[in-house]
Amino acid sequence: MKKHLLATTFLLLPAMAAAQTTLRYADYSANRGIRAEGVMAFLAEVEKRSEGRIKIEQHWAQALLPAAEILDGVINGVASLGTVSAVYTPDDVFAYSVGDLPITNPHEVAGSMAMYELATTHPALVAEFDDLGVVFLMNYSVGPIQMVCKGDAPATIEGFKGKKIRATSNYGRIYGTFGAVNVPLALPEAYSGLDTGLIDCSQAYGYVVESYKLQEVADSFVVIDGATIQSNAMVISRREFDALTPADQKMLVDLGKEYTRKGAEAMRARNLSVIEQLAGGGLNGHKLQVVRFTDDDRAKLEAAGKPFIDDYIAQGAKRGIDAAKLVEDYKALLAKHMAEVKG
Repeated sequence: MKKHLLATTFLLLPAMAAAQTTLRYADYSANRGIRAEGVMAFLAEVEKRSEGRIKIEQHWAQALLPAAEILDGVINGVASLGTVSAVYTPDDVFAYSVGDLPITNPHEVAGSMAMYELATTHPALVAEFDDLGVVFLMNYSVGPIQMVCKGDAPATIEGFKGKKIRATSNYGRIYGTFGAVNVPLALPEAYSGLDTGLIDCSQAYGYVVESYKLQEVADSFVVIDGATIQSNAMVISRREFDALTPADQKMLVDLGKEYTRKGAEAMRARNLSVIEQLAGGGLNGHKLQVVRFTDDDRAKLEAAGKPFIDDYIAQGAKRGIDAAKLVEDYKALLAKHMAEVKG
């Protein structure tokens, strides 16, 4: 009898092993900070709700793939799923990169949920992800782009005239129309740049000031609440997604939407908390002068960004995409979700 039970056990083990799927996750950031915390919570929840059917190997800080190669890596099977930012692969996810355009987007939750809805329902984005062979799972929000500065804060957009700034994407050129001087500098170098006077201001988000300790080398913070870098996604290989059971596929999709919102809510709370501390008792003992742009300043910034939106629309036409309608659809979803959020 014992021999029979032992044989049965050995026969079951291969079947049990085959039922477990191991997915490799690739990320270009380190596994710390508010966004990483949300991603790790999501991945842990996937393993929990799959009841052992799915295990996830986590590869952070470009350990598996550099930022610009994560999308190709997911497509080609080097990774199963990963974080993809349109700024690194703008040609591949052209339609999705609409979220990076200089369009006023002041609320992390509204912006992130608008992008989630756009990515999962808009024909242009759905077709784009399908053609790439990936499934969109979630969107990340970083919040509206602000500025942290050495010296007095520019109280208006015109106050950036002559300021040496660190800015990414098209935003350096946009501020350049108001007389700012864009200095090419990576975010990790912002601390030394502000400290040495190489730059006067650095593009930042509230949580970035805290993470990189920029309050130690700055004197002021400008709350702009304008546009943002919004086209950041987690995608999974279509091939590996299709190999999962329908129940696990639904679980992944449902969790992606759930953690899109949770991540955005956590990001907003952290950003607001940092700004409140900077203006109040100080962030880790460092209090900064905090000024806020007016609606008029934001309107001027958005007007200065219009040529970049026009260029996006022109590029869309060359690709057979009605990018003008895509931009308007994105704005409509932003308005819809702005009306729904509180705080």
